[in-house]
Amino acid sequence: MAYLVYDPEEQHVVQQLSYNPLDDVAIQSTTTIKVFEGTVDEETDFITNYRLNAAGDGLENPYAGQSKADQLVKFQEDQDKIRAVKRLPQLINEVKTQCKKIIEDGFGNSSWKVEKAQEEDLINGNTDAMRALAIEKKAIRDKNNVVEAEIQSLDISTVAGARAILSYDVPAKFAE
Repeated sequence: MAYLVYDPEEQHVVQQLSYNPLDDVAIQSTTTIKVFEGTVDEETDFITNYRLNAAGDGLENPYAGQSKADQLVKFQEDQDKIRAVKRLPQLINEVKTQCKKIIEDGFGNSSWKVEKAQEEDLINGNTDAMRALAIEKKAIRDKNNVVEAEIQSLDISTVAGARAILSYDVPAKFAE
């Protein structure tokens, strides 16, 4: 008898063992894996294709009956969707961080831009230079909002949307 180890975080079977790893009390108390009895015919299926069934009490291969090559493609597509769900909040945070960094680096109180604008305004007796800096900062924040909206509009349930999230280049978007 074989034991299939399902990892809920990875959302697929990660290992086939000849023993039940949950028989070890130390492992049992420190893990979230689930173990099911069964075997995988590796001639027709990949171990990693197996997922929890709808009831959550067994495993199934959603790609059963397809060639191994087709199973591999479908598995990779599904994994991209799973990774994109995890990546989305990180990506939004990365956008916010990039915006904050640009503003702090270019417009912080010790920035040469700010110092120069303050001097210009002092010399000219107005606030035109500081107003121009405020407009620049607003443009960066507006760009942040556009980039966030673009990311949020990607359909994470599609392979194309998931892959767009996984390959999204935040610094390049702010450089445009």
